Amino acid sequence: MKGTVKLVGAGCGRGLISIMGVKAIEGAQSLVYDDLIDDELLGYAPSDCKKIYVGKRYAKHSKTQEEINRILIDEAKAGRRVVRLKGGDSFVFGRGGEEYLALEAEGINCRLIPGISSSIAVPESLGIPVTHRKMAQSFTVITGHTATDMKEDYSALAKMRGTLVFLMGLNSLSEITSELIRCGKPAKIPASIVCRGFSGRERRIDGTLGTIAEEAVRQRAETPGILVVGEVAGFHMESKGDEKLSGKRVCITGTMSFMSRLKTALEEEGAFVESVETLSLEKKAENIPNDFSEYDWIIFTSANGIDIFFDELKVRDIDIRKISHMKFACIGRGTEEKLRRQGIIADFVPEKYTARTLGKEIARKLDKRERLLILRAEKGSVELTEELENAGVSFDDIKIYDTKFVPGKKGDDERIGDCHYIVFASAQGIKSFLSGHEIPENSQVVCIGDITAKELRTHVDRKFLSAGEHSVKGILEIICEAEKL
Repeated sequence: MKGTVKLVGAGCGRGLISIMGVKAIEGAQSLVYDDLIDDELLGYAPSDCKKIYVGKRYAKHSKTQEEINRILIDEAKAGRRVVRLKGGDSFVFGRGGEEYLALEAEGINCRLIPGISSSIAVPESLGIPVTHRKMAQSFTVITGHTATDMKEDYSALAKMRGTLVFLMGLNSLSEITSELIRCGKPAKIPASIVCRGFSGRERRIDGTLGTIAEEAVRQRAETPGILVVGEVAGFHMESKGDEKLSGKRVCITGTMSFMSRLKTALEEEGAFVESVETLSLEKKAENIPNDFSEYDWIIFTSANGIDIFFDELKVRDIDIRKISHMKFACIGRGTEEKLRRQGIIADFVPEKYTARTLGKEIARKLDKRERLLILRAEKGSVELTEELENAGVSFDDIKIYDTKFVPGKKGDDERIGDCHYIVFASAQGIKSFLSGHEIPENSQVVCIGDITAKELRTHVDRKFLSAGEHSVKGILEIICEAEKL
């Protein structure tokens, strides 16, 4: 039985993929993708999805177009649900039409999911509208380089009154500008190059049609770049807001769960976030007891523990009312919020979000006859159990997950090398990161918790920031505070 193929435009930046596109990735059995997508989109694919990289950039090809067509055909003929994930929109210089026709020739059904094109979105993100009333009533999108011998009709382009948008044009910039001027386009008309859109390193270089090629060299324009020619290039309609971290690049490390929460908080303040997974979770849910009748309290020291516990209750078909007699304690605000999402309000959260403080304060709160069930990581802090033992508290310390080092990926160092901040949330995360990377020399290091800070001091001989509140909110606050200095 033949499978199907979905040609999905991923958009040209983070968050710009459609809901339909995300759903397609979530249902994919085979994911064929290129360079110009947000790497985090791969995380939407099922764990058993086959991922095939076929990246292409100017003068550098991982696979030829014919090879990509063959891969799509073979994967579909193997009966798989195939998603072809392409940057921007598949039909705007994405060669999506060639892939569609190749699939059609083989009798393979193909569904199309459009994407946001960089031809509109990147100029807009840097303050250039491609159309504007009484100034530009049309815009034309042209490829700056082509794999064929077809030549652009610069005479026709020069006569157009609307905006000209050249994609992938940096390597042909001198030719494009000189030909337009030769064919009658005024040399003084505004022109801009918008580089590396939606990367956190985006940049705009302004000039005129007659000067922009020189400006590109002088200011070291970087690919991918877009040339915009027209009166609208004189506008500066950049986004304005009160985000405290606008223009800042922040590298975050840790588990996917932690990074997801922190990434959301940082992006709300305008930061561009690079995520480096350093730890993965290995569930040990089988250690969770079936009978909770002998316990009076459940202690959670992480959001991960909460997810694993309640997921396991569902797997075992255990009625939630089996734990209705119990009270709940959480180590900090993030864990408390995660518990709240399960419909349960924590009965106790310590004033200071550390294992030692949790142990001390809850020991004073307990009736001596009460028994605790601690559900946490294999390498959880001994400070919690030391405090409980010293106070004579009865408890079971159950390890329901472990963390494993995640090896560094090719390209990580390039992504994070110019980040303004790098964040570590655990001692294990630091060890894992340093096993495959170096901390960028110019990045301000931020950590959470005393144990993390202690581990960091053994590796870093420079000042770093330590969050006063051991939570995502604490990390956000200390970075925002540093930006005020």
